[in-house]
Amino acid sequence: MQIPVLEYNHSQGCSITGGYVYRGSAYPMLFGNYFAGDYCTGIIWSLAPQADGSWTSTQATRLETQISSFGEDFSGELYVLGHATGEIYHIQP
Repeated sequence: MQIPVLEYNHSQGCSITGGYVYRGSAYPMLFGNYFAGDYCTGIIWSLAPQADGSWTSTQATRLETQISSFGEDFSGELYVLGHATGEIYHIQP
């Protein structure tokens, strides 16, 4: 086990929803980034691995729904499932 690559206290969210490493080809600048979100706030983070083994996290977007899950298609493109809305969102920069 390693120390967490992303953490925050409950004043900033309530539950991390794990996602996927981006392996698609539509957005080469995101290749290899890990995507995760917070169930309560709808915030999605992009975590980029660095050469020294650390990670840089960036808030990619914020949805107006609870994030219940992530998905990946055959091309490696990523999707987010909205719990409250029942919608599926395609992750794009």
